[in-house]
Amino acid sequence: STAMLKKAYWGVAKDGPAADVTSQVTCPNGYPCDVFANAASYGQAKSDLNNRLAVIWTCQPQRFVLSEVVNSGLKVRMDCVGGQPLVPRTISILEATWGAPNGQTVDVTQQVRDICGDSSWRCQVPAMAYIFGQPDRIALTKTLRIRFTCNGQTTPGQQATENSVADLRCERAKDLQ
Repeated sequence: STAMLKKAYWGVAKDGPAADVTSQVTCPNGYPCDVFANAASYGQAKSDLNNRLAVIWTCQPQRFVLSEVVNSGLKVRMDCVGGQPLVPRTISILEATWGAPNGQTVDVTQQVRDICGDSSWRCQVPAMAYIFGQPDRIALTKTLRIRFTCNGQTTPGQQATENSVADLRCERAKDLQ
């Protein structure tokens, strides 16, 4: 399998688009690689333990979009593990929202589509405020909610709380029988 970096983000929620550090991550495309979550790697003189590293990469030929979120001081292992699904099904994003449970939510459908692409068989979406914004000023944990289809069939959807990952998959138990 071939792993290719898609996006990398480093920082805290308020950093917004400035958290994009894709150009500062050096991984040889196609090979497994460690991406370290430390301030010095991204030009920060002082470490902030609230910083998070989110890395998004693609795997071919599996047509996966994988991601991982780690705390400051840890690392992301950018690698492609696992084979192709037994019954390949393409994910299509219907709707995605981001916000606090009792606060304002915003439509982030296009951002999630941009992460997943239009031909993924699996897609992991980091639920990070620096990717989707802060729709309200209330300091509540946000939730990413995603409705999607697999080859046109509606799924129960997926959700993830802030600083975690929504894992969109289309495998079914009967595929293993």
